[in-house]
Amino acid sequence: FTRPIRDGIPALDGIVMANALHFHRSKEPIVQLLKSYLHPQGRFILVEYNIEQGNSAVPYPVSFSHWEKLAARCSFTHTQLLLTRPSRFLKEIYSAVSWL
Repeated sequence: FTRPIRDGIPALDGIVMANALHFHRSKEPIVQLLKSYLHPQGRFILVEYNIEQGNSAVPYPVSFSHWEKLAARCSFTHTQLLLTRPSRFLKEIYSAVSWL
């Protein structure tokens, strides 16, 4: 998901990214690339740990507040927290949706 997909794919209705973005320090180029695959009414759903400090398993966390700012920088005009759940591993996990 960090490299462009070949040309000619149709615009997507949505993308679900779960527990993957926290492995990359530089998130904005990845989110911009994935956003480019969405049609104008497409949705980006993110599932991540809601923490600020990383560890060896989640080196670059994306808390919900971080995601709100990142999504706005990537031109998503709306971001909504969908659900949070306690996590035995790291505090809690959340799902959020962002759209243009």
